[in-house]
Amino acid sequence: PVTGMKQSGVQLGAFAAGLPLAALAGGIGWRGAVWTAAATAALAALWAHRALPADPPAKAAPPRSSLVPRGAIAWLTVFSLFLGCGIASVNTYVALFGAQELGLGPNAAAGLVAVLGVAGIAGRVGWSKAARPGRAEWLPGWLAGGAVLSAGLLAAAPYAAPLVWVAAVAVGVFAVSGNAVSMVLVMQRAAPGRAGQDSALVAAGFFAGFALGPPLFGPLAQAGRYGPGWLLVAAEFAAAGAVALTWAVRERRLPATEAAA
Repeated sequence: PVTGMKQSGVQLGAFAAGLPLAALAGGIGWRGAVWTAAATAALAALWAHRALPADPPAKAAPPRSSLVPRGAIAWLTVFSLFLGCGIASVNTYVALFGAQELGLGPNAAAGLVAVLGVAGIAGRVGWSKAARPGRAEWLPGWLAGGAVLSAGLLAAAPYAAPLVWVAAVAVGVFAVSGNAVSMVLVMQRAAPGRAGQDSALVAAGFFAGFALGPPLFGPLAQAGRYGPGWLLVAAEFAAAGAVALTWAVRERRLPATEAAA
């Protein structure tokens, strides 16, 4: 649950910023809204610097470790790469999709991001709490499957506009939650002294997906072809699910193989 709460910080930010900044942009323009967000981030950094306790003195220099992910961490990194591609595309374009394709006003379109943020908070905390050994290995694949369905709902939204709100909730509950569960798995699987390094590797895969997903979706959005764009997102989530389920099956067979050996 602690990992899920920590991972929910981004989603809390999406909820807190989704509606107020849209209203602010309508009043003072988008530049003013962006400067407001930047000032808020600076204040948060200053507060964290003063409020968080100082690091304890290091007892000894940690051993040098490889930056190449291996074993379960490698699988989780690839899973996070595909997951990040899909999530970033939704985060970037769902409000624009609502405004251009569904006729939503600016505040309603921004509300999609806020709804996604609330659902992401609930999903990350709830699924992280459920990610206990023996079950956690299967959760990334199940969540990726739910994410595929959420992308399908986005593709169907032009034919039934209310589906976009259901899709926003589903993306938060399934896709966004997958990242938190992967971090719980890192905590469970990391070797002593490797938790920080392994978390960084999985996070690097996730944010590499954040860097790749929107540029792939962008030309489709520019051409107004959101349907193929959401199908691309569904394919990215499906790839994440295939990686996760392959790893889960491998993990399940591994103890039996070791016992036979």
